[in-house]
Amino acid sequence: MMTRSTNLLPLLFCAITVTVTAAEVPIWDTLTTGQQRQLSDGKAVVLEEEVSGRPWPRFTIYHLVNDTPKNVAAAFWDCETDASYIPNCTAVKILSQPHPWEHTARYTLKMPFFLPDEIYVTRDVLRNPLPNVYEVSWKVLESRYTKSCSGSLRIEPQGNGSILRYSNLVEPGSKFARMLRAKAGSQVLGSVQALVMQVEHGLSKTPGMLERELQALDQALRAAISPTASPTPPQ
Repeated sequence: MMTRSTNLLPLLFCAITVTVTAAEVPIWDTLTTGQQRQLSDGKAVVLEEEVSGRPWPRFTIYHLVNDTPKNVAAAFWDCETDASYIPNCTAVKILSQPHPWEHTARYTLKMPFFLPDEIYVTRDVLRNPLPNVYEVSWKVLESRYTKSCSGSLRIEPQGNGSILRYSNLVEPGSKFARMLRAKAGSQVLGSVQALVMQVEHGLSKTPGMLERELQALDQALRAAISPTASPTPPQ
């Protein structure tokens, strides 16, 4: 028994090492040369992945931001300001905050074709998995048009600024929502581009706003690393 266990240890260690290394590959290094060039030219990289059994694909968007990862994370985590810059978002309200690194929020979005507004509630979780790397993951808990939705935003340092990866998978829950697939990609891209513009141009024009957002981010992350904390992505 001891011999068999000892022989397995190198393999187990190797498997763990490979897993950790793969998880820590910088976003930039996962992209092709053409995609890197596209980002360097100031354009977004938009990928659509068809998912078996889902009418909509998983959208993944990459974008460079001329600001620090911390500033980007602070702006995104301050979700109640989304209505001031996200297209078609008319209101956001935090409903509860079980932990400083976790909150539930209600979003109201204006819908096309004279449809009633979309109103949905998400659970959002903030993480700081590596120094100067930030992640926010979310899951929709209630929605008028959506059967399920989950996604994440990861922000890493890149050059003198940041690179972000925004991923979202939606399963529409009504025939009206299914009709909007053609618009889904452009809406997700518009939201990401709005975030980039907000960080690069919007925050500096509002005295005290960035400072307040950074303080909230720091408070959440300090709580998340306390001995009793256990921030986990939404399941």
